[in-house]
Amino acid sequence: MRRPAALLIPAAVALVCLPFAASCRPRAQVPAWVQAAPADSLASFSGEAGWMLTHKEVQSLISRDPMVERALDLFLQKARINPRTETGRVTFHVIGVPQKGEDTLQKGLEHALIQLNQFKNPAALIGALAESFPQEGSLHIQGRDWPLYVILDVEARGSKAHIRAASDEKGQVWLGSLEALTRMAAKAGLASQPDAGLAAEWISPRAPFQGFLQPEALLGGLRQNLEGSSFVKDLPRGITALFWSITPGEEQDQPVRFELALAGKPEGINLVTPWLQRLVAATNAVQSVPGTAPELMQEKRRVGLRCTLTAEQLKLVMEKLGQPGFSLNLTGGGRKA
Repeated sequence: MRRPAALLIPAAVALVCLPFAASCRPRAQVPAWVQAAPADSLASFSGEAGWMLTHKEVQSLISRDPMVERALDLFLQKARINPRTETGRVTFHVIGVPQKGEDTLQKGLEHALIQLNQFKNPAALIGALAESFPQEGSLHIQGRDWPLYVILDVEARGSKAHIRAASDEKGQVWLGSLEALTRMAAKAGLASQPDAGLAAEWISPRAPFQGFLQPEALLGGLRQNLEGSSFVKDLPRGITALFWSITPGEEQDQPVRFELALAGKPEGINLVTPWLQRLVAATNAVQSVPGTAPELMQEKRRVGLRCTLTAEQLKLVMEKLGQPGFSLNLTGGGRKA
C-alpha cells in the first residue's frame, strides 16, 4: 500500500522557487488527448471513461445541453460501450463562447466537442460504429481521411443540427455537430501552440483526471462574470495556457497528487508567483497540518506547482480555478439508464 501523501504546508514555506535543473526535468511528453485537441478549445476536462460516464457531477454537466446528452447516450448504447468497465479516456471541449444572438440549436452545438480515445478494444469500437450508424462521407483530420457516421439529426426552433462521429482506424472518436467537427479539422491541434505544449509537458500524461484553460481567450469577455471566489480572473496578463492534473491515492481517504502548470509570456510568468501564493494560502486555510513542501518550478515561459491535497483542499482549489462542484467521490454517481 502506498504511504499516505503529506498535506500541504503553509504558503510561506511552500512557495520557494526551486531551480529546475536539467537533471530534474521530466521527459517532455504531452498527454495523448492534448495532441489531438482542437486549437481553439477554450476549456477542456479529460478523465477516465469509467468515471466520466458514470459520475453524477459529470452527468449533471452533460445534461445542461440535452442534445449533447441525447447524442452521447445514443452513441454509447449503439457502439456497445459499457461505461462501468471501459478503460479509455473521455474529454469534453468547449470551443469558443456563444456570442449574442447565437442562441439557436445549431450555433449552440458548434461550441461543444467530445473526444474519446485510448479505448481497450479499438477494433470492436470501429466495428460497432460501422454496424450501428450509417456512414456519410469523410473528414480530413490530422493528415488523413476519417469516416463520418450519422449519430443524430434534429430540428428545433427553426434550426437544424447534424450530430456526427468521426473515427480513425485506431479507435479515436470525435463526437459533435458537423459544423464543430469541420472547424476542428481545418485547424492545427492545441499541442502545436508553443505555450500550450510547454504547459502540457508539466502534467502527468497518465493522470486519471486532467484539464485545460486558455485564460486570456476565455476571460476576454467573461472576466466580470466569473464567480467571486474564482482566482482565474485575477491571473496576470500574458498567461495563455493553464493545465492541471489529479492523481487519486490508492485508498479513497488518501490525499491526491495535484499538478498545475501555466505558460505564457515571460512578463506574465514573472507576475504569476503572487497568484500561486494566494492559491496555496487559501488552500492551506482549509487544513494546516504540516507536511511535505509543494514543489514550485519556474522557467522563462512556464511555471508549475506539484503538491498533495486532501479532498477538501482539492475541492477548494478547483473552485478557485473556476470549476466549482468538482470532487473525487469515485464511488458516487451513476449515469442514467
